[in-house]
Amino acid sequence: MTLADDIGTTVLNGISGSPGLAFGLAFIHYEKLGKVRMETIHAGGVKGELKRLDNAITKSKSELEVLRVEASNSVGTELSRIFDAQMMILEDEDFLDKVRQALVARPRNVEWVFQHEVNKTIRALARSKDKYMREMISDINAVTARLLHNLSGIDSIEQKMPKTAVIAFAPFFSPDEIMSMKDSNVTGFVAETGGPTSHMALFAKALGLPAVIGVKNALKTIKPTQRVMINGALGEVIISPSKKEWNSFKKRVETARRKARQRLAKLSDIPSETKDGHRIEVSANLEVPSDYDRTLAEEKISVGLYRTEFLYLNRGEFPDEEEQFKTYRQIVEEFEPSPVTLRTFDLGGDKFTQHFRVDDEPNPALGWRAIRFSLDVPRIFRAQIRAMLRASAFGNIKIMLPMISSVEQLIRAKRIITSVKKDLKRKKIDFDDTIQVGIMIEIPSAAIMAHRLALEADFFSIGTNDLTQYTLAVDRNHTKVAKWYRQYHPAVLRFITHTIQAGHDNDIPVHICGELAGDPRACKMLVGFGIDSLSMSPNAIHTVKALIPTINYEDAKLFADKILTMQSAVEVENFVNEDYEANT
Repeated sequence: MTLADDIGTTVLNGISGSPGLAFGLAFIHYEKLGKVRMETIHAGGVKGELKRLDNAITKSKSELEVLRVEASNSVGTELSRIFDAQMMILEDEDFLDKVRQALVARPRNVEWVFQHEVNKTIRALARSKDKYMREMISDINAVTARLLHNLSGIDSIEQKMPKTAVIAFAPFFSPDEIMSMKDSNVTGFVAETGGPTSHMALFAKALGLPAVIGVKNALKTIKPTQRVMINGALGEVIISPSKKEWNSFKKRVETARRKARQRLAKLSDIPSETKDGHRIEVSANLEVPSDYDRTLAEEKISVGLYRTEFLYLNRGEFPDEEEQFKTYRQIVEEFEPSPVTLRTFDLGGDKFTQHFRVDDEPNPALGWRAIRFSLDVPRIFRAQIRAMLRASAFGNIKIMLPMISSVEQLIRAKRIITSVKKDLKRKKIDFDDTIQVGIMIEIPSAAIMAHRLALEADFFSIGTNDLTQYTLAVDRNHTKVAKWYRQYHPAVLRFITHTIQAGHDNDIPVHICGELAGDPRACKMLVGFGIDSLSMSPNAIHTVKALIPTINYEDAKLFADKILTMQSAVEVENFVNEDYEANT
């Protein structure tokens, strides 16, 4: 990629989408969304066009389901709901009927007909004064771009991205495009539209990606391959800076990155115990092999939750035993001697491809998922267990079973594990015969039966995300009831303390691996509850681990006891917020 000729420094101002400094060569993602040429279709070709539309919708839905899971794991449950909104657009039968009727009435290529009908909707929404209605335009544009890509093979940002560091420019970026940037050479982005609460801003902040949005006429000003520097906090875009400015800015960015790496690289220097010597382990939740792994392993950070679903979601089919074995072995060898807790597939009706999906499942969260699926399809479960056991010969592995709701389920799963062990012994294949098998506590029935389950499990790991959802009967992916999803609800906290007590009464450790574990405001409370370990996203580890040595365990227990007397989530939230602000 060659540099565009310098034409003098230009400064553009917009809105802070996400703080941070970034530099690179300008890359124009696209100038107009899905510009499609109209083509006349013979009457006999209408059926084929309708079939193409149906196939593209099915494929787009499948892609959005995968993205929703990835988003939930990488940027949190709240932001993952954005993909639900996009899914609703693809499931809007009233709109799709208009497209089909328009295609039948005047046979044209389906790409053009779809975009023509979309443009009508966008013009109507653009006149609205409601910011949420206007925000819907970005979702519609994102869905349209995806559908047009699946219909016409329009290039995506991943296919066009050059190998050098770039600043991406576009009228707007969809959430999935922003998610893809973290694994590309995009160091930041500039968008002509958007506000501080837009989807672009929310995703950029969650991923730590510098961004300037609402920059009018940015695409008319920028030329491909020009040098660009952005200051996300100030909403500033500097185009074609002088060589001196460029080099000075690069040094600022490199210094900031070095400090960030040093912050992560000093984790082992932070003691994992309170002021009065009570030990609390801090571990990582991981979902895919990444650049974090090497540093975390060097700093002796264990893995409290490794989500194995990526092996399926990245391809839409289950990998065989050998492929899984190689992946698990690579993971545990990298973290050896620190333990790696591998969770068996936590897949559900909303995460399956068509081959396994249950089409009439109205609420996948309550349906055929996780351990229920594994026990019903034992060949897949056995293959995964065999791979995990074989990998245990090369590192410190623990196996964790998700969504256990009864003692019977745990016993059935353990029988299968025992059977696989016997088979490996017969074939003289090495594995760790003392490998620990624990369970997720994420369903109220499991929390209530924790004392009995503790007799069968080697450890508990509390999944606060689902535990909150099931305790409060709130679909955490449903925007209409999101306000009722409260992890600080007294009922949820009582389930947590009951589970911890049950585990300790039976001499097994209890961990937390849900989003609550990575919330620094909750740290003192969870320490006071007596939790043994907190497992969280890598970017939260330093903050939480640094808090633990500032806490006195005896004081934290009194703090936690007071919380358990409170009657509402709001009361608890206010209490922990005030304490956190007063002590940090």
